Amino acid sequence: MRHIRIGVLLAATLFAGTAIAGRRDIVIADFNGLDYGNWSAAGTAFGTGPARGTLPNQMPVSGYEGRGLVNSYHGGDAATGTLTSPEFRVARRYLHLRVGGGQHPGRTGAHLLIDGRIIRSATGSNDERLEWRTWDVSDLAGRKARIQIVDRSTEGWGHINVDEIVQSDRRRGESTEPSPTPQWRPQYHYTPAQNFMNDPNGLVYHRGEWHAFHQYNPFGNRWGHMSWYHAVSRNLVRWEEWGVALQEEDGVQIFSGSAVVDERNTSGFGKNGQPPLVALYTGHRAADNMQSQNLAYSTDRGRTWTKYEGNPVVGWEKDVRDPKVFWHAPTRKWVMAVVKADQKAVRFYGSKDLKEWALLSTFGPEGVPVAQKANWECPDLFPLPIEGEPGKSRWVLHVGMSAGHKNGGSGGEYFIGDFDGTTFHNDNPPDTVLWEDYGKDNYAAISWDNITGPRGERFWVGWMSNWQYANEVPTYPWRNGFTLPRLLSLRRLPEGLRLISLPAPQLTALRGISHRYDAREVTPTNPFVPGRQAWGDALEIEAEFEIGSAREFGIAVRKGEPEETLVGYDSQKGEIFVDRTRSGRNDFSPHFAGRHGGPLPIRDGRMKMRVFVDRNSVEVFGNDGEAVVTDLIFPKLESQGIQVYAKGGAARLVSMRVWKMKTARSR
Repeated sequence: MRHIRIGVLLAATLFAGTAIAGRRDIVIADFNGLDYGNWSAAGTAFGTGPARGTLPNQMPVSGYEGRGLVNSYHGGDAATGTLTSPEFRVARRYLHLRVGGGQHPGRTGAHLLIDGRIIRSATGSNDERLEWRTWDVSDLAGRKARIQIVDRSTEGWGHINVDEIVQSDRRRGESTEPSPTPQWRPQYHYTPAQNFMNDPNGLVYHRGEWHAFHQYNPFGNRWGHMSWYHAVSRNLVRWEEWGVALQEEDGVQIFSGSAVVDERNTSGFGKNGQPPLVALYTGHRAADNMQSQNLAYSTDRGRTWTKYEGNPVVGWEKDVRDPKVFWHAPTRKWVMAVVKADQKAVRFYGSKDLKEWALLSTFGPEGVPVAQKANWECPDLFPLPIEGEPGKSRWVLHVGMSAGHKNGGSGGEYFIGDFDGTTFHNDNPPDTVLWEDYGKDNYAAISWDNITGPRGERFWVGWMSNWQYANEVPTYPWRNGFTLPRLLSLRRLPEGLRLISLPAPQLTALRGISHRYDAREVTPTNPFVPGRQAWGDALEIEAEFEIGSAREFGIAVRKGEPEETLVGYDSQKGEIFVDRTRSGRNDFSPHFAGRHGGPLPIRDGRMKMRVFVDRNSVEVFGNDGEAVVTDLIFPKLESQGIQVYAKGGAARLVSMRVWKMKTARSR
């Protein structure tokens, strides 16, 4: 006989997208019985059944409902274990639970598991009083799930208290929880369902799957408790969230890194003739700010990951982080690029087996003046083909800086040269500055391993935010996302070889209905306004202009009284830009509003722009990828207009085509 209530869910009750008034709550467990029923307990921490309140030698426990609760203080803080629910189906918008006890993210707490992966987490606050925690699970409607309560800590406050796990259509818990902002949830850019994210990590292609990990806080909407979150796509367009893959443990956070397919099984982790996936990441010890390089591996195509028992593979040191690893075929070894961040330098290491590493050389500081940039982070190194020069290529070294970008805050610079397996040689003078993106919101971009374009181009993606305001952007329950994935090559221009960045060709699959517009003159008093059928909050626009006498010209997007975002060209400065001064909400940071851009030389009196508009972003590619501007925006949902404009003279719109973009979101 069961003494614990378990919710029985019927398909007819599944959450359909909005709360349904009057639907009863579903109690998953109230822990008032004599035992745990059909929950599965492992270890000794949880005893044989729910506690009747405070356990021996424990401070007074309060805030639970009824007669009992889950209390892992059986045997004191030294005991460990897990308690796992039977499978249930997500059938309401919210999942509520009372939580108290130790604050050890990843080691004491409650997890929501789907397919064995952590999708939501809650931990205590070093207080025996239980408080409500609420997860918005509307994005998981109909999915099969489990609750797992964990105690893996043996230190002070190494226990967890949980009670009253309930599915509901009504919100409860902390009254300070912000209101959701669906009007700014991107329709075709990747974002996690909830919580804070930053740098892309571990980008690797394997057996038809594009794997993308990223920095993630499982416990909140601000930076902290860094872990690797995992998303997978089969077409580089639509992403499936697989949850936390590598989580903070024992005071060591999981900072940025990379992943490779060990085709030759040099690491020895492969099984049954199948190559392992191997991730290299930085372990960050918050207690003393020391960092080391570590290894984890997967033998089931990325579904589960095991941390290497011999970690770290490169020892503890301050400000050494973000390993990017690749196989260098000419010298038959693995190469790791890792930054000595505070010295603005990149170190190169070599290895035969991904476990033992030897220092090869160091590059930098070069490029942006040392006094201007705060550091170097998130390096990447790869060869790229030169357009129109068959068989010719050069190497590109890319690094980020958390502050010091041309337009303020974080951004990336790159170097073009040669890599011989040991040393990178810059083709340009050391003070040459080459910016990857002239916008405010493209940082920490890295490339996918184990796949290239048809001519050897590289696919990469960046984090679409800026450290000046990344913790403040007004979105909830998620914060931050990826840029569009892009395809990289080199092009020889009059100024020299330059990085060319174009939207990944897979994105054309999202094009919906389109509208074409013929040539016409545009003047300050006679702008061109396409019909409402072309307006929208998710668009792709291709346009070509003849400059004429205009001082400035371009396209206003997400236009609505009094908002607009200008995507334009300044003829006097020779610059392409995005002006988001009046783009919508910008009160959350003094660094947000403004005009951001960079040089774009005009060829034969014409310029082309390809513009991608989403609910909270604008990305502009000028003259077939010679200059890129990436900016976030936060307009009202109803601001969806388009207007072609000119200032200080006339410009000629040669042609324009506007596509409505389909959503890439599954729900």
